[in-house]
Amino acid sequence: MKNIIKKSIIILSIIGLCSCNDFLKETSQDEVIPSTIEDLDQLLAYEGYPRYERSVTSVRYGSSERNRAAWMERFGSDENWLATSQTELASIGFHGTGAFCTDTYEKIQAHNSAHPDAPMTLAPSFGFLSKFKSTNGYAYPGGKSENILGLVLNEEAWMKFCKEYVEEALAPYKGDANVLGFFSDNEINFSTQGSNILDQFLKITDNDDLARKTADAFMEEKGADKVTAALNTEFAGRLAEIYYKGVREAIDAFDPGMMYLGTRLHGTPKYMKNVVEACGKYCDIVSINYYSRWSPELDTYVQDWATWAGKPFLVTEFYTKGTEDSDLNNLSGAGFSVPRQEDRAYAYQHFTLGLLEAKNCVGWHWFKYQDDDGNDNTGKPANKGVYDNYYQMYPYLSKFMQEVNYNVYNLIDFFDN
Repeated sequence: MKNIIKKSIIILSIIGLCSCNDFLKETSQDEVIPSTIEDLDQLLAYEGYPRYERSVTSVRYGSSERNRAAWMERFGSDENWLATSQTELASIGFHGTGAFCTDTYEKIQAHNSAHPDAPMTLAPSFGFLSKFKSTNGYAYPGGKSENILGLVLNEEAWMKFCKEYVEEALAPYKGDANVLGFFSDNEINFSTQGSNILDQFLKITDNDDLARKTADAFMEEKGADKVTAALNTEFAGRLAEIYYKGVREAIDAFDPGMMYLGTRLHGTPKYMKNVVEACGKYCDIVSINYYSRWSPELDTYVQDWATWAGKPFLVTEFYTKGTEDSDLNNLSGAGFSVPRQEDRAYAYQHFTLGLLEAKNCVGWHWFKYQDDDGNDNTGKPANKGVYDNYYQMYPYLSKFMQEVNYNVYNLIDFFDN
């Protein structure tokens, strides 16, 4: 942790010698979509103004009694809640919202209409796979929810569903210049550390199950009698190809100007070459939920993502939890635990400075707006938020967030030179 603090102090001290007060306007009424890594400057440029993405996820009501009481006392209305949140988040360099703003997207759009000079960008998230299953009355392949991706092997039905669902689900966002893009799913199980998707399909006992038949045919095609990591990655990539192609063709037909932000790859999938290649082929940005690492893997996978995808990446989840100065049990969530709020602040600066070194990164979404509380995560609340459960920002964390967020363009120049 001392090395993290030292790195942050040295770099930010250097940047502090630059002009930090002449911040450039961050807004746009045009949509610019990157097609390659070389188009990264376009994503940042928009109408000539920089736009390096910094947002928070899960902007929504807290579920506990103290959440509700604090919300009423502090805000009293949706209009005041979002106007205040926008002002406070912008004051520390966050200008938009990410995934999981359940029941809030329409309210954010209303805020943006009422306050065109102080908008919050949106990146709505959906559950295409689960909707596909319910719409078509499918059972899980092999009766297991972890095999849901196998449903896309009903390829004609998948393509038809994507076209129809995109027209329904994305209709409220069509033509909205404040919509950064959308996520079609979250953390799809292309494989996990302990379970290969090819193995999962081969273990299905019903030989007539489409997922089982496809896995059997793949093994026969490869002349293989044992699953290897390479075979599993190739098989997962074929599934990813079908999945992403369906969504891509649907959004191109409906609103070619809307960016497709992918499915927030996590865990093992973000390290699977064929999956990332398919994501890059059909998505405008590769979204990564980045956990289990204190620092971005600049010399390895970050470079691989550029090569494999040929598109920039966006970190769509990361956070740390304070254990010693929080009244929450912190028994849920993938983020690292640290002792105190100061350590959350240091970890934020350390991780984001690493992202700013990466030439193929276009920003990050902090998970999340407010701490979990009440019934969140089946009664396992955790210290994840920029705000506590009384809708007050954590002072130390927010100050350190501001220091990096306000200096991203100077920092990018610093690292590039």
